[in-house]
Amino acid sequence: MLRQPTPMPHTHQGLPLTEPQVVGRAPAFLHLLRLLDRVAPTDRAVLISGPTGAGKEVLAQRLHRRGRHPEAPFLDINCGALPEHLVEAELFGHAKGAFTGAVAAHAGHFERVGQGTLFLDEIGELPLNLQPKLLRVLETRSFRPLGSTEVKHFRGRVVAASHRDLSALVREGRFREDLYYRLAVFVLEVPGLDQRRDDIPELVRHFAALQPRALTFSESALARLQGHVWPGHIRQLRSMVDRLAVLSEHSHITPEVLAHHMDDPQAAAPVDAQALADALLSLACGDKLACAEQLLIDRAMARSNGNKSAAARLLGVSRKAVERRIAAQGDRSRSAQECLDEAQAHIQASAFREAVPLLRQGLAQVCLPAATPESQRLAYDLYRLLGVSLRSLEGWLSAEALQAYEAAFQAGDGVVEDAEMGSLLFGIWTAQLMAMDLGKARGTVQEMLQRAQGSGDPDLVAEAHVAMANTLFWLGDSAEALACLQRGGLVPVGEQERCRTQGFDLIGLALNFEGLAAFHTGDFTRAQAVRERLTRRAHETVAHPFNQAIALQGAAWLACLFEDQAALLPLAEALEALSQQHGFLFYLGVGQVLRGAALTAQGRPAEAELAIRDGYEAHMLRHGGKLFYSFQAWKLGELLLSAGRAEEANQLIGQAMDVALDLQDRAYLGELLDVQGRACRAMGDLDGAEEAFRSAMSTALALGCVPARLRAATDLALLMQEAGRLRQARELLDKTLRGLDPQAPFVGVRRAVALRAMLDV
Repeated sequence: MLRQPTPMPHTHQGLPLTEPQVVGRAPAFLHLLRLLDRVAPTDRAVLISGPTGAGKEVLAQRLHRRGRHPEAPFLDINCGALPEHLVEAELFGHAKGAFTGAVAAHAGHFERVGQGTLFLDEIGELPLNLQPKLLRVLETRSFRPLGSTEVKHFRGRVVAASHRDLSALVREGRFREDLYYRLAVFVLEVPGLDQRRDDIPELVRHFAALQPRALTFSESALARLQGHVWPGHIRQLRSMVDRLAVLSEHSHITPEVLAHHMDDPQAAAPVDAQALADALLSLACGDKLACAEQLLIDRAMARSNGNKSAAARLLGVSRKAVERRIAAQGDRSRSAQECLDEAQAHIQASAFREAVPLLRQGLAQVCLPAATPESQRLAYDLYRLLGVSLRSLEGWLSAEALQAYEAAFQAGDGVVEDAEMGSLLFGIWTAQLMAMDLGKARGTVQEMLQRAQGSGDPDLVAEAHVAMANTLFWLGDSAEALACLQRGGLVPVGEQERCRTQGFDLIGLALNFEGLAAFHTGDFTRAQAVRERLTRRAHETVAHPFNQAIALQGAAWLACLFEDQAALLPLAEALEALSQQHGFLFYLGVGQVLRGAALTAQGRPAEAELAIRDGYEAHMLRHGGKLFYSFQAWKLGELLLSAGRAEEANQLIGQAMDVALDLQDRAYLGELLDVQGRACRAMGDLDGAEEAFRSAMSTALALGCVPARLRAATDLALLMQEAGRLRQARELLDKTLRGLDPQAPFVGVRRAVALRAMLDV
């Protein structure tokens, strides 16, 4: 993988600063290098993933040399090679006397690296109890040496690497999820040598050129090496060349010479015929016989550099046979293109049902995995439009549509521009979010962020950050959602609309989640200002109905949270009317649910229940998915309570809690628990009520949700007042109101302040 490095100045530790040059032309490897070069000038954390021996440390060095401070140190530590206490001491340093044997103070890697790069190799081996400490360094950019009270600042960049699947370790509870997402700002997937077989001859010649003794390889020897299995990847390949240079009696290496030095003679044996047949039968194409033939021809042509006679010899057929089959492949490609063109015409006319069979017919003509950039692009377009058509016909929850989008992403990787791939990922993410598959949605957004940052396109970067903020909000992390919008350059913003990538008002959507997240974190003044902006924006975007729907949704949603019933009803009705007129069925459901909340406040429970149930079940659930589940359950629970149906409310909330926890929908968990407490109180179960209120408060505190904590504390204080526990009620409200502005524009604050004053009387 390395060429002879170019000398550069030395680090402060006397280590030579060199830029490793790389060898390889495989598409996956070139894509990795392009991404690396885009990521290098940033100061964000990077996670390098790939098999052992694939060259992760070399890529980390290249990342450093092309970064902002190539003259600064590059320090590495193998998290799996040292005992736990030594890893901590090496990273953080220690004061004199911090532990037995600490006879002098020692500066750790976080301090010594300065503005350079700290490479944490095998990060998956980092002990669980050290992971929160590393997370704190990444979040606060500060640390404390062992045994010291002095806080020091970390000024460098962290690059981590692992041969393990960290996302799998997260699911198994062996690696912290929050640390994973802090490290995986950018993820560089290093292909193994099995994905770079075409690079093997060039790599072998390069390693041979580094030997003190000249080595040459015959073409048949290189072909033998290409067919060999390399579990140790590039490291194993280089070791074998080094061994040949020392032990081989011949300087010209032939297959016969190789036979005496290969690590595992059986590894190069022919692939088992049944396994090969099973692999071909698993190809995602219609005519598998035609696909297998096309794969063989394409591969033979690639290995022969386009020479048909040489390809024919590899295949064991005549040149004319190769020419006939290539001509037949061209016919299938033209047929697939014709299907695509006809389907596009149907889609432009919104005739999605007519487009689907044409797209399927086109895909049956394309061999997958596609072997050429042209066929990859054709497969990408066919799958993408199939996803668009199926989603339009079956809604966001269409499993087939999501499969088509994912297949399009795989087909287009490496040949389609980042802007297009980002748009496709946005579609995948939206389907995952609507289904409340928040774990997958977050992973997809991470990929969006990585590609957007690599593209340098500010609209793609902003779009990815809006998607991440949206996902984080439903996961219950409103503080991080606000920080994400800040990193994406979306707050503060002007009054302009930005619609280039997805065709809708990105700023309007960002304002929705800025207002919601600010409200949840207790910044009521900021949330109120955003609410006013969204109300104005609803009037300013009348020429763009979908953008107007986004603004109306945010303004009405915030009016509901602020309990401004006078503003809520007209906003909800306006959203309903607009959505009905233009066929925005999901937003129609949102409008109905919000109108139901307003009708509940007006004491019209029958109308309110019809609006909420019809809005969610007939429109949102059918045409959008499970998004808004916890919110509508909260509002339906309040409605049932107001109608004197406490037992129904309690049963509803119990079911809703189970569903919300299963979906990881944490946005309104505190509110659900508060309604459960009020239902218990209405049924006379005062102990159950207090338990639910306290659970609501602790949940809200853990999630940083100030309004839910405020509601639950106020309801618990009322319960305590009725029981004559006035001192406890006063202490509870004092603690809850601490740090909140009593003049904040939220009725929940004024309600708690008024109750606190009443308790003094």
